[in-house]
Amino acid sequence: MTTNAPDMVMERLVEAVEVIAATGKGDGPKAVLAAWPDYRRKASRRRRSYSPREISRAEEAITWFSLVEDPEARRALQFEVMCKAGAGKFSRICDKYGWKRSTVTSRNKVVLKGLADRVAS
Repeated sequence: MTTNAPDMVMERLVEAVEVIAATGKGDGPKAVLAAWPDYRRKASRRRRSYSPREISRAEEAITWFSLVEDPEARRALQFEVMCKAGAGKFSRICDKYGWKRSTVTSRNKVVLKGLADRVAS
């Protein structure tokens, strides 16, 4: 990956959540996305078809979450990704869990850097 590898990993993860949510795969994040009130309003934007290549690319990226060994770090990253995919406001999630948003965002950047290194190798 390039010098902006953490940003590229974030983009791929957001894309993966959007694709999997739109394709309606029962084992994907669709159920989690549906828990947010804004999801139904944005569902019409998600209604599009994806090529098998795009779906495979999304399925590959979604497995990257399993590379994050710390469950709390993984959960924080998943929430941020899902919020960026349009399912809610990350600041509300941070408030709900008692997290300081700037701290969680900084930690997620470190996690993304680690993921970028692992995915690139």
